[in-house]
Amino acid sequence: MTVLPPDYDDDPERWGSWAPPHDVHDVLAGELRGPVLDVGCGEGRLASVLPDGVEWIGVDSSPAQAAAAPRGRVVLADMLALPFRTEAFTEVVHLWCLYHLDDPVAAVAEAHRVLHAGGRYAAATGARTNDPELMPEGYPATTFDAEEAPEIVATVFGEVDAERWDQPFFPLETREEVRAYCRHNFVPPERAESAPLPLWLTKRGVLVRAVRR
Repeated sequence: MTVLPPDYDDDPERWGSWAPPHDVHDVLAGELRGPVLDVGCGEGRLASVLPDGVEWIGVDSSPAQAAAAPRGRVVLADMLALPFRTEAFTEVVHLWCLYHLDDPVAAVAEAHRVLHAGGRYAAATGARTNDPELMPEGYPATTFDAEEAPEIVATVFGEVDAERWDQPFFPLETREEVRAYCRHNFVPPERAESAPLPLWLTKRGVLVRAVRR
């Protein structure tokens, strides 16, 4: 398995080329009560959909991503060495970020450290079989794919709950939107030209939840 190299600072246009209309951030937002630590927060999508009054702190190693966060406080830091005291948070999330690490277990262990007893954890990632309409051969394996994510989190937390998805959620309506999607997700660009419109992609992935005992 390989690490998915982050390019948020040297190619910010790729990440900004497309955004899903619905994501796990929207699913989790209604569950969170705070204070929540959003590790690998990126541009702060979770912060933008949290209910008013929920305390949010973001952590990211990308200055470009952190600068785009819409609210709250963002700390530039390494997710393997969180600059917070032990048992400081009620909730910690890793959404679409652990595949950037050689050792995602170490980051999950750091999340466990800063959670207090009874605190809740969540991590999300896609499957290698995601987007079969554009990637019939599958995406290259990374260090944190849906196929192994529950087992990886379980090495730290023990018992986990894995909520998997395997269905279309939204269409890509225009050729330009398909092109943007392909760039955003490292799909060969020529595949955007032959895809049918509207394109309903089959989305596959997992949201892993756990509690610190």
